Amino acid sequence: MRAMFVAGLAVAVGLTFGGVSRAEDEVGPHKGPVAEWGEEEYHLEVVADAKTGDVKVYVYGNHSDLHKGTAKAIEAKTITVSLKTTDTPTTVQLGAKPAKGEPEGKASAFVGKNEAFKTGKTLVGTIRGKLGTKPYSGDFKQK
Repeated sequence: MRAMFVAGLAVAVGLTFGGVSRAEDEVGPHKGPVAEWGEEEYHLEVVADAKTGDVKVYVYGNHSDLHKGTAKAIEAKTITVSLKTTDTPTTVQLGAKPAKGEPEGKASAFVGKNEAFKTGKTLVGTIRGKLGTKPYSGDFKQK
């Protein structure tokens, strides 16, 4: 009985604290690394231009939406990208860039610019944002 309890507890802990989300190993429709917010609620793809330092984060819904390239507009004015691959940790705030036809106050893309994206190094970092009162955070790593 105790062995079954311990095995069940180990499975529960593994599911709850499973570490890196599956999305961290994924590539989005624009060939950028992907972060996951929540339990398959949102997927965010980071696309940076190493020549200009421009960065754009695309927002998708669940896993299926990500692979279909179906954008999902969220109600947020900004999101934050923190890079871990720079010599000094860099945090960049990205502003909402609504696509044509998206509801007012919502956007499926966020844009910004920073010299840190010009390094040409593999992108590794975290995307943070808040939707309503719920904070989200997800890690990404470029392959």
